[in-house]
This record gives sequence, structure tokens and C-alpha cells, in this order.
Amino acid sequence: MNYNLLLLIATPFAAGLLVLFPGRFLRPLRWVISILGILGAGFFLYKCFIDKNNTGLSVWRIIGSSNLPQFLTSPVFVLIAAAFLLLWLFVMLYSFGYFKKGEEADTEYYSLTLFMLGSILGLLFTNDLVFLYLFWEIAALTTWRLVGFERTGEKISIATKTILVNFFGSALMLVGFLLLVLQFNSFNLADMVGAEIPLLAGILILAGIFAKSAVIPLYIWLPDAHPAAPSPTSALLSGVIVKIGLIAYIKLFTQTFVTPPEWKTALLWIVLLSSLVAGGAAMVEKDFKRILAYSTVSQVAFIFAGLILVMQISGFVGGVLYIVAHSLAKGTLFLAYGIVGHETGERDITNLGKLAGKMPLLFVSVLIASLSIIGLPPFLGFFAKIGVIFSIVSSNALIVAGGFILSSILTLLYMLRLFSRVFLSGKTPEREFRQPLYLSLIVFILSLILVAGSAAVKPIISYLGGIR
Repeated sequence: MNYNLLLLIATPFAAGLLVLFPGRFLRPLRWVISILGILGAGFFLYKCFIDKNNTGLSVWRIIGSSNLPQFLTSPVFVLIAAAFLLLWLFVMLYSFGYFKKGEEADTEYYSLTLFMLGSILGLLFTNDLVFLYLFWEIAALTTWRLVGFERTGEKISIATKTILVNFFGSALMLVGFLLLVLQFNSFNLADMVGAEIPLLAGILILAGIFAKSAVIPLYIWLPDAHPAAPSPTSALLSGVIVKIGLIAYIKLFTQTFVTPPEWKTALLWIVLLSSLVAGGAAMVEKDFKRILAYSTVSQVAFIFAGLILVMQISGFVGGVLYIVAHSLAKGTLFLAYGIVGHETGERDITNLGKLAGKMPLLFVSVLIASLSIIGLPPFLGFFAKIGVIFSIVSSNALIVAGGFILSSILTLLYMLRLFSRVFLSGKTPEREFRQPLYLSLIVFILSLILVAGSAAVKPIISYLGGIR
């Protein structure tokens, strides 16, 4: 048995419980526990990475399930987990300096953030429908509480909308799971490998995936959730939470079931429409959090396109790289612009401008992350995006490829518009503000790691090795 995998998932949950005990007046101890929870999970992930001979773990047997391992590692999910843990570490460090003293005393934030991490890690490595749904719902509940963290009337309303949309999707997905269990008499995905997914079950599961990953028309919760949530939570929402649907898609629709050829065409058109609509919305928005939220909807559609074209290795690897690149870059952007909003009191880009001189570290950090999101070489986002587009062209879906190229142009335009209006042109806010050194250094170091990831693209692709 691979107990490292069990400890990897359990460590953040244990840390989340321990955070509740130090009390309101022992903030440093809560900080230490929170960081140790993330670093401990990282240590066990490393142990799983170097353990080549023992990748499976069967915790216990669920009625009707086979004796096959219910938790598994794979290069794809180890890489994604490493990116998520890295982002989580920086978000936690950022949180220590972001919240005011009164807010900082609320242990719930740290506990929920660690529970959310544990649910993501569990979802990444589970091979069982029961655990998949369990971790999915834990992630939804923690998202709900963190979006409405400040507990004002408007933000509670937005948090309620978030949980309702996600609950609607997860309820449909649960029905789809039950249909699979009835047909295959097992909860274990290994018992279903190579079978064609039943049409109704596939549609219901896709509805849940699209709701979680904010694909049109179920994207409506995300642009509202970001302005309501604290900036570190926003970084996790776009950097990780919307990727949950992508993870489920990989597990079910690329690693387990065979889907009819018609699905590929239909899904490509759906995600293309989602990308174009969200890109157009980002072009006209003024709130930088909503612009970044619509950007996430658009970029997640790109990732879906690569994963849908699973038979094109460049597309699948490009999609996986895109998950990593987008998580780190969008996390950097939300943390950086969060500082701007925190210090200036503004999120409307028409009331911001010329901050490059006052916030030079943020200027460089946002520039690096924006260029990666746009997909310009030599950044990691370029290799991911070009792999997806080449795979679409190779599959002879030329009109769809043209649509995604148009979406890439929209990405270039709205990201440059946002960057220019905040850091270059426009007017400097009248309110006195400063560049907080600690928070800015956190964001700057994260952006440098994004550059390092770009330099390591060949080893990353070699590690993936086209394995699905």
C-alpha cells in the first residue's frame, strides 16, 4: 500500500482541524500550522513522485466496488497537484499580510482554505465515484463559505448563487454517477475502462463539469463570485477551483470511457462559444476582477479543447500544460490586482492608471503573468496554447481553429487593455497609497516561478510523456 498518497490527502484536512484550536490570539501558531499543512502535503507528493513501484492505494472497499485501488497516482495528476500546491503556498503566505487584524483573527478562513486543498488533492488522485463526489462537494461547500467570507448581505447573496449553480450541476452529475453504477455494478472507474459511456449519464455528468468549470451557459456564478471573494480566495477560484471540472473530465472522458465521435465536434463548438462570449464580455467590463473572471471562463474553454482532442497527443499535453500555466499565471494576476484594489480602494479601471512607477514590482509581475495568459513565447502559456491550436488544426476542425485564434486575439486585446489602463495610461488615483513590500514580493516571486516553469517546459513534457 502507498500510505504516502493517503497522507498527502489527509495532511491538509488534519492541519485544517488543528488551526481551529490555537485560539483567536495566537495568530503566529495558526500561520505555522497552515504552512506546515501545505508543506507536509508537498513532502508526501514528492514521496509519491519518487515511488515508482507502488502507485496504488486501496483504503477500504465500498459495497459493489472491486478490489482495485481506489486512489492512484499518474504523471498528469502529480504535475497538476505540484502546481496547485505551489499556488496554495503563495496564497497562504499572501493571506498573512492581506487581511486586517480583525479579519486575521477569524480562524475559519485558514481552516476552510486547508479543507479546500485536501478536497482538491483527494479529487485529483481518487479512482472511485463515491470519493470523487465526496471531495467535489467538500470543495463546493468551502468555496461557498469563502466567497461569502465577509458576510455582508450582498456577498452572502452572491455566495448563495455560487452554491446553487454548483449544487444544480453536482446533483445532475450524481444522477449520472448512479446510472454508471447501475450499469457497471461498481464504483471503481477501473472497472469501466474502455466502455462507451451511456449517453444520458454522459450528458448529466458533463452538466456538472460545465457548472463547476464555468462553461457557458453555467458560467454565470464566476464573474459575480470574484468581486465578492477576498483576493487570495479569488486566486484559488480561478487558479484551482474551476479546474475541478477539468480534472473530472480527464478522469472520466479521457482515461476511462470511450465517447462517440459526434461528442468531440459538439463539445468543441460549445467550448468555442464559451471562449468567444467570455472574451467579448472581458473587452467591455470595467471591474478588473470581473475582467479576470471572464478571462478565466475563456481560457478554461481552451483547456477543454485540448482535452477533448485526446487522440491528438499535442492537444492533450497542451491542455495539461495549460492547466498548470493558467493556474500560476491567473493566481499571480489576482494576487497582484488584489493589492491594487486593497491599496487604492478601486477596482474600476477607468479610475486607475500610471501605477507602474508607484508599484514597480507589481508592474513586472503582472506583465509576466499577462504575457503568459496571452500566450506569447517564451512563456509556458505559449507552449500550451500552441499545442491546443495545432491539435485542432490536425483534427481538420479548421473553422473551430479559426474561432480559437480569434479568441486568442481577444485575449491579447483585453489583457493589454487591463494592463495599460492600470499601469500605464489613465489617471493616478487621488487616494494616497503605497506598494506593500511583503505582499508585492510574494507576487513577484510567484511570477518568477512562472518564468522558471517556462524554462522547464521540455522536462515537463518529457515527464508527461504523452501519458493519459
